[in-house]
Amino acid sequence: MLSRSLIALSLLYPSLALLSACSTVTPIDTDPAIAQQLQTTDVDQFFTHGSIHTRDSFNQAVKLIQNENDPEQLDRQLYFLRAFSYFGPLDTLTLEDQQRLTNALTALSKRQVFTNDPRLQEHFAVTLYRYYNTDDTAVLLNELLPILNTQLTRLAKQPVTNAHDYALWETLRTYGLLLTAARKHNEEALTKQLIDADISQALLAFADSPYSIRVQEDWPRANAYWALGQYRLALPSGEDGNATAAELAIDTAVAKIAKADVEQRGSIAKNTYTLGFHVNAFAGQENCEQQSEICQIPTLTEILPINHSCSASLFILAQDLNQQELAQSCEKLTSQEANFHQLLQTENKPTANDGNKALRVVAFKNWSQYNAYGQLLFDIQTDNGGMYIEGTPSKPDNQATFFAYRQFWIEPEFAIWNLNHEYVHYLDGHFVKYGGFGHFPSKMVWWSEGLAEYVSKGNDNPSTFEVIKRDIEKAPTLEEIFATEYKDGQDRTYKWSYMAIRFLVEKHHDDFVQLSRYLKTDYFEGYELLLSKLSKHQQQFALWLNAQVAAFEDNTAQATAKINKLNRYGYRDYLTPKHLTLDNKHRHF
Repeated sequence: MLSRSLIALSLLYPSLALLSACSTVTPIDTDPAIAQQLQTTDVDQFFTHGSIHTRDSFNQAVKLIQNENDPEQLDRQLYFLRAFSYFGPLDTLTLEDQQRLTNALTALSKRQVFTNDPRLQEHFAVTLYRYYNTDDTAVLLNELLPILNTQLTRLAKQPVTNAHDYALWETLRTYGLLLTAARKHNEEALTKQLIDADISQALLAFADSPYSIRVQEDWPRANAYWALGQYRLALPSGEDGNATAAELAIDTAVAKIAKADVEQRGSIAKNTYTLGFHVNAFAGQENCEQQSEICQIPTLTEILPINHSCSASLFILAQDLNQQELAQSCEKLTSQEANFHQLLQTENKPTANDGNKALRVVAFKNWSQYNAYGQLLFDIQTDNGGMYIEGTPSKPDNQATFFAYRQFWIEPEFAIWNLNHEYVHYLDGHFVKYGGFGHFPSKMVWWSEGLAEYVSKGNDNPSTFEVIKRDIEKAPTLEEIFATEYKDGQDRTYKWSYMAIRFLVEKHHDDFVQLSRYLKTDYFEGYELLLSKLSKHQQQFALWLNAQVAAFEDNTAQATAKINKLNRYGYRDYLTPKHLTLDNKHRHF
């Protein structure tokens, strides 16, 4: 019989119900050649693009796991599945393939070789968050989450060894990463499955136990807090904006654990709660101040000790930038100012009643640090990729600020994410648009984001042209682009808006400048009337778009094959146990 949660999901996804109701699937014949390759190939080759990554090899590895009892071979096949999740064609896997995997994992979990081997339990956890993070596979978790809960309880009581720590760490990460995937990608069935499975109870029990501190290290408790924070975010919100009973129950339960911890360990426990649960539930500065018995806010200079002046109108507060990186960042910002002023013919004159004297750039070490301390120090919402806050320009001592972070994913290269794009927002607000953010009632998204994209990237914007070429048959009209709202999605907001700005710059530059003058003089009616006039150039815009697409040399076919990487914002750097390195036996991308 199907469980209640499974039935509910089945009503939304009938094909899943059919599959899950009967876990028998078409048997896969053994392919001796592929099986031997999987059993003998150097595992380093698993983690490269190559012919070994096919749907057939996936199914052969699953078949080996289903029938194998040798721990070394099980380790090898499960590690292959991890590699396949990064380098393989995941879109070729069918629901039947996923059911085969589910059957194999379920069978494996019942064998003594599994319960005795933390390495296999580590693989089990990783396999869950790499293969079961969509609505299509959500119903299959009905069989696997109880195994994960049992595994967490078992691992908590095991001796402290690196092998057990890796397994425990990945088990805790599984909860959080599945919840993050559900929340970030609006996977409704996955969210429902995780909530209905009541995984919060397993996490709360673990966090409240002495086993969540190992050899005086509290990384297990911090990771459990983080997963509970993701659970809290996944819960349905109240219609009135107030916390629901379910949300308050999580808050109360975690706070109770934290209070007992602070009584025993003092400020260390406060830090664990703050960086574990509080900031990852996006609870914010005010709530932290109200819960000062368990939550703590550092001083500004503790987190951002570097204060560097680029010019009289620009300075940087940084967490870890060296002198060369500071100089490079200053140069990148100031070098585009002249182009901006020339393009819009501003005469370097600010808008009326704009008292901003200098832009403050706050540069964090990475997104994790931005997520935590952007909330605690500046009281901003950090569930995003950075932001520009103009404030109220007419207010005395107003401080316009761009919050950013290092592009940690391109290291050892250096860049600050969206630095030039966000600086254009400052220039636009200071020299073009009258008033603060939201002053004009509508039709500003395309202008703000399209202008920032165009000035920061110029004519070198291949990622936009890839999208334009792909979607040219369903291109929005100029009128539709002018009416863009942020809810219309990333492509409309940034890429099509960029194309509209570029079209006006190249074909109707005088009108483009006139739009900016209407905004500068707070004449929104004139701005709207001119947009209406420009909308009549739709046929010219369509022809221009087609010409741009025809001229664009799409190099995607020649590009290096992409890795199916983990969400770069899915996990927090400060939660990673210092002794658990991502070496050749524990690879992630």
